[in-house]
Amino acid sequence: MTNQGPSLIDERSPAVEQSFWHRLLDRQLTRRGAIGTAVATAAVAVLPVTISSAEAAANNGGPVSTVDPKSVNPRTYPPFRAIPTGHADTLTLPTGFPFQTVASWGEVFTLDGREIGFNHDFIGYFPIDMLDGGTSSTEALLTINHEYVNALFVGGDTKNRTPAQIEAEMKAVGVSVVRVRKEGREWKVVMDPRNRRIDALTDIELTGPVRGSAAVKGATMVKGSVGNCSGGQTPWGTLLTCEENVDGYQKAWEGSGYEALHQGWVTEIDPFDAAWRPKKRTAMGRFRHENVALTVAKDGRVVGYMGDDMQDACVYKFVSRGKYDPANRAANRDLLTEGDLYVANFGNGSWVLLDYDKNKKLQEAKSPEGKALFASQADVLADARASALAVGGTPVDRPEDIEIHPKTGEVYVALTNNAKHGNYFGQIVKFRETGDDWTASTFLWEVFAVGGPQSGFASPDNLVFDPYGNLWMVTDNSDLATNPIKGYHGNNAMFFFATEGPNAGQAHRFAIGPVDAEMTGPVFSPDGKTLFLSVQHPGEDSESLEKLRSNFAAKPGSNVPRPTLVAIEGFPGWRA
Repeated sequence: MTNQGPSLIDERSPAVEQSFWHRLLDRQLTRRGAIGTAVATAAVAVLPVTISSAEAAANNGGPVSTVDPKSVNPRTYPPFRAIPTGHADTLTLPTGFPFQTVASWGEVFTLDGREIGFNHDFIGYFPIDMLDGGTSSTEALLTINHEYVNALFVGGDTKNRTPAQIEAEMKAVGVSVVRVRKEGREWKVVMDPRNRRIDALTDIELTGPVRGSAAVKGATMVKGSVGNCSGGQTPWGTLLTCEENVDGYQKAWEGSGYEALHQGWVTEIDPFDAAWRPKKRTAMGRFRHENVALTVAKDGRVVGYMGDDMQDACVYKFVSRGKYDPANRAANRDLLTEGDLYVANFGNGSWVLLDYDKNKKLQEAKSPEGKALFASQADVLADARASALAVGGTPVDRPEDIEIHPKTGEVYVALTNNAKHGNYFGQIVKFRETGDDWTASTFLWEVFAVGGPQSGFASPDNLVFDPYGNLWMVTDNSDLATNPIKGYHGNNAMFFFATEGPNAGQAHRFAIGPVDAEMTGPVFSPDGKTLFLSVQHPGEDSESLEKLRSNFAAKPGSNVPRPTLVAIEGFPGWRA
């Protein structure tokens, strides 16, 4: 990295204040020799991770080739020929990687006639034989998050929602639990009593310190799970669905009884047990949850890493009070009821406990008007964002997906972008807990990759590791505020990164989504031969049903695009 690349700050942006986080980035990258000096008062001069000459050609639409497999560990080079940017209204993949649609919005999939929800996001893969210790790669219960609705497609009226339209929208969000089976080369939905919908009208129990408190208006049972963005899976075979953007429904669903304070949590669902009531885990805090990366620490406690998907928001860690028992699934399903919530301070590499009784800063925190912000631990958890800032948590650039490296134990964080500070490209950082102990109180962090024209990607979002430790990432350039970068990045894409070896950190484009779409929720089958992927909000920027920008996955006889789950084949599988 000898040539200075473009700034994190787009030169076309008005002057903006450099955030504390960007000063930390400046210091980190200067220390490793990746940048020169900061440029302009608002900018951090950052050299994006360089890409191969083949990738540079790909970014310009030229010929491409794979990394020479003789030059790298055969497990850390991409098993495909990288593709150039694109703007087509389809899912574009390298030669030899076919895809099929498996579960699209509006398809009936339950015995009682319920339909797949709208705007697919996180996908959980639960092998059908998981509770017996199995790892089936041909049959599973899939869980699909449905983040939000596009009123134009769901109801046809974006301005004057009727009670019937509001009800339809409330039934189109949440989670679908879907049994699938591979028959020959085709993945099919299988009717099963466990197939079901959890939506905005489902009864859900509040658990933990906030249950019954004034912070949730005394509620112990609430209606629905909404804003279901990404999520996570537990070792005991449950889904953690993460509620992100939940405030806007208060107005959109006026008169429905919707209460935003009852949303914004991590909700646990058991795909294998339809009789088990879903539970909101308030001990994990309320904020714009993107996902949960869950693991088991050396002492048996469960640790979850989470990001608050907002500009200038924080990274969190949850540590359970109880310990994981592989032989007691029933007890494990209560592990997330109690625990400690921490916020990351990247300035000194420490985790700060968000505990009202133990942290004086929380007791003394006041609003600009001089009013106490918190009176109890329930208050602290119900507004975790304000709590985090009160104790010195570091606001960063939209922390979205967080995942744990399967070989090193390092924690990778996708920081999507921050238009507030002119950062349209985003970055991926990683940190290692002291003593390789996930319950540690300190950590060391560094930058893994920085988006921009030279690195070939922008706005990293969902992440997934393969067993070799290679990182697969999808982008989120959907926000109109980031549109200046679309000219050279094209439609949202999926990339491969090695995390070790001579090609570590290089971005290799694997997939390109349809017009206006994001690709979300990537997950591999256990044998590594199938990649499941959500195609979310194709054609979202359409002005009307007469002027559709996309027709992706439309029903026969219709031209309305549909969010859908696809299965991509062609992977060689995990090699010994």
